[in-house]
Amino acid sequence: ERREKIEEKRQASQTAAKPAKVSEPAPPPHGDADFRKGEAYLYGRGVPENCDLAVKSLKAASAQQSAKARSAFGTMYATGHCVPRDLPTSYLWFALALQVDPKNQILEKDLNAIWNQMTPPERQMATRMKQ
Repeated sequence: ERREKIEEKRQASQTAAKPAKVSEPAPPPHGDADFRKGEAYLYGRGVPENCDLAVKSLKAASAQQSAKARSAFGTMYATGHCVPRDLPTSYLWFALALQVDPKNQILEKDLNAIWNQMTPPERQMATRMKQ
């Protein structure tokens, strides 16, 4: 009887000792590498500031559904940094970012702030632009 109990314990410990499944690391957010590269060129972080390379990298990230890249474009067009200042285009980029990240309250506030700065003709233009 004692041998049976020892054998049962041995079998139980062998079953419990099976290696746990290793989970894959979560993939980085869409376009994250391109976004970081674009932001570095946009603000000269670790590389010389370069608007052309910033826009190119941010466009690549935006094409990969990066809400951060789209928001960066919204800010760029709102301020005229590296692109011409254009509030309807800024509004469009914030709207595109919000499509990717619909619960982001900061994006919502940015979108509303741009809307409030626009003239009625700019608002008409913004609502006609494709999202």
